[in-house]
Amino acid sequence: MKRAMRISHLVLALVALAACSKTSVAQVADSTGMSAVASTTIPVSTTVAWEKGAPEKAWATWLETFAVIDASEISESECGVFAMLVTEESLTFYSWDGVQWSDKSDVLGGGRGKYPIKVYSSDYTNDGVIDYFVEYQTKRTGGKTFGGYFAFPWSGDLRCVWNWVDIDNGRDISKVIDSPEVDQRKGVIYSTGYQHRRYTRGELKYLPSSSSFVFEEVFKK
Repeated sequence: MKRAMRISHLVLALVALAACSKTSVAQVADSTGMSAVASTTIPVSTTVAWEKGAPEKAWATWLETFAVIDASEISESECGVFAMLVTEESLTFYSWDGVQWSDKSDVLGGGRGKYPIKVYSSDYTNDGVIDYFVEYQTKRTGGKTFGGYFAFPWSGDLRCVWNWVDIDNGRDISKVIDSPEVDQRKGVIYSTGYQHRRYTRGELKYLPSSSSFVFEEVFKK
């Protein structure tokens, strides 16, 4: 009788221990967002903390692996860390994820031409963030030049969305301008356009209300 009771108590203890173990596993699973029955996907940021200067150091190392024609400065803001690279007949765009530079060239939409030759880095949209102006030529050598702005608006529905910015030359809306002249010191780009229906030379200024660059004639004194 006593032996039977001891066996019964032992079985009950083992059952309780097993139940406790299952509860512990479930609690651990809940704390990690996982379950043996069903799992819940928890969004995890791909951007991790990094040491100061890490993107610049990695970018310099990355450039050593290419036959570089030109490379941009690094653009850093709340929208992320980005950079651009020009190699022969190729324009590529990269983002920094805290560990390495990743190719995000799909956002370029194929670029603006076959022969990129230069990328200029400046705050063309006056929001405190570096934007890019990419210059192309129509032929591999000796062709005419043209170019377009690659940037993002700081507000609105397209905030943080990189894209080729509209350019109003005074008559048409386009994504490129012909024969650009870049003043790197001032961060100003000059081109041809239309003012009062007259073909003339001027500069392009960013208009936040339309998220576009607008041609403005430069009067010479």
